[in-house]
Amino acid sequence: MTGDGNFILKGNICYSEDVHTLKTVEQGFLICQNGKSAGVFKSIPEQFQDFLLIDCDDKLIIPGLVDLHIHAPQYSFRGLSMDLELLDWLNTNTFPEEARYGDLEYAKKAYQILQKR
Repeated sequence: MTGDGNFILKGNICYSEDVHTLKTVEQGFLICQNGKSAGVFKSIPEQFQDFLLIDCDDKLIIPGLVDLHIHAPQYSFRGLSMDLELLDWLNTNTFPEEARYGDLEYAKKAYQILQKR
């Protein structure tokens, strides 16, 4: 990027405004100022015109701290109970589901479903 942390990413941007609102901006501009997001815009505001522009073509840009990884035993309840603290979420969802993987037939079926996705 740039040494000063000022740049613009152009592409299809998907971000959350809050815990209930997901926004998308096709061929929008994500402004990074001093290494931090200054916002998502449909056009480049005048005060950012001199920033380095990086055109990501038609790629998806997801700004922020986004957890995109997956564990196969957690696939069946992905996106559920995300309002829980981590330990509560693990105790409520993950540990009971992982215990079911002791049954190899269950595990085999679950992995086949994940693999087809």
